[in-house]
Amino acid sequence: MTIRTATRDDLPFLEEMLFEAFFWNPTPPRPPADEFLARPEIQTLLAGWGRPGDRAVLAQQGETPIGAAWYRFWTEEDHTYGFVDAETPELGIGVHAIHRSRGVGRALMRALIEAARNDGVRTLSLSVDPSNFARRLYESEGFVKVGESGTSWIFLLRL
Repeated sequence: MTIRTATRDDLPFLEEMLFEAFFWNPTPPRPPADEFLARPEIQTLLAGWGRPGDRAVLAQQGETPIGAAWYRFWTEEDHTYGFVDAETPELGIGVHAIHRSRGVGRALMRALIEAARNDGVRTLSLSVDPSNFARRLYESEGFVKVGESGTSWIFLLRL
């Protein structure tokens, strides 16, 4: 497995991983990906990807992408579920189901955290369902619960 910096050309794969991030639980039925990604509230999450401050990394096996992690800055007026403040980008991460629990998510997270440090970012946030098995990964990497948004917990990492 290799990790590389994503480009604007990787947006379709980031969208695919956004779908994986939302449907991490294999038990409930999934909607068709194209229908889910067409929802206006979902389209805004990666709309205009490549704006200043957007950053993403991809995990690959050979030339095949298997997972991605990204962060993006939001504003008080325009933000997503894990919003803390305008200086804290929100992290998203998705890994194809067949590659989960094999260290891919941890490698992606560590690469993105390192990129954030190099970019001068001081904190990262994310939202997670408390029953999501990835919650333990976030906690083991230093994220701490700082709030709740609906049924999700908001986590923060100080860099």
